[in-house]
Amino acid sequence: MLKNILKTLQETSDIVLEKASEINDAAKEKINEAKDLTKEKALAMVDEWVEILPKLKTMGFELTSFGISMSINPCMLAEMVGKTTDFDYEKIETLTELYKDDKSIKLFLSVVKTTLMLHKKTKAPMKDILIVRLEVKFSPEIKVFIGRPELT
Repeated sequence: MLKNILKTLQETSDIVLEKASEINDAAKEKINEAKDLTKEKALAMVDEWVEILPKLKTMGFELTSFGISMSINPCMLAEMVGKTTDFDYEKIETLTELYKDDKSIKLFLSVVKTTLMLHKKTKAPMKDILIVRLEVKFSPEIKVFIGRPELT
């Protein structure tokens, strides 16, 4: 009887180990699929912004720097320069209306507009140069500077 119990325990143990191995293999496969989907999504976001850059040029921004960083989280880096005098409230509103169906451009214009408005509140003299730095990744960053930043 004890032999039967030990045999049953051994068989059960073998089955549990086999199932654990199957679950482990399935989990690895799912993780790899998720990595591939994540990478594809990140690359699609980068591609979207690459297509937006020419539109930003027509708005009055000059692309001064462009780069790609490849890692687990691919990133597109771009720096553009414009003149603050070319981006008054009315022009930004006109551009926002023109690109109302494009979320990324609306976000871009919103950050430019907010930066200009907040800078105006500081009562600091307005610089001529408007610098925009884009970091397109899973959490995109748009940095807008009035004048050349010393710390970044």
